Amino acid sequence: MKLSAKGRYAIKALVNIATNESSTPKTLLEISKYQGISLSYLEQLFSLLRKHDLVSGVRGPGGGYRLKDSPDNITIASIIKAINPEGVSDIDHDKTDDVVWDQFSKKLTNYLDTVTLGSLIDETKSKSSDIDLEELTNYYQQN
Repeated sequence: MKLSAKGRYAIKALVNIATNESSTPKTLLEISKYQGISLSYLEQLFSLLRKHDLVSGVRGPGGGYRLKDSPDNITIASIIKAINPEGVSDIDHDKTDDVVWDQFSKKLTNYLDTVTLGSLIDETKSKSSDIDLEELTNYYQQN
């Protein structure tokens, strides 16, 4: 599994769509401005995401992109695999570093198959509310 900037941008874009509180689809222009990356780069990423059935496009005025499934059903591994499709990799079994990296990559893929967009978002929300509660507690203890 290849961890890359492309993968990071794709994950962040899908989190942006998943956390969209409005019922309207998110446009690539909105995501591009929010993330500070080029529109043409996002178009390339979304072409791959659409091809792998992770997002669907809505045409016309008010159009944009939506997740094809619930955030709880979209794994981080599926996003990364869509952006960086794995080809056949030649592993030289005489090179320890190649073998170790291949084993690590498999373990990482297995782990990321258990992590969903929904779980990442939920975890972040619960941690941010814990921090707010902790900050409030500290504030009131000091005053």
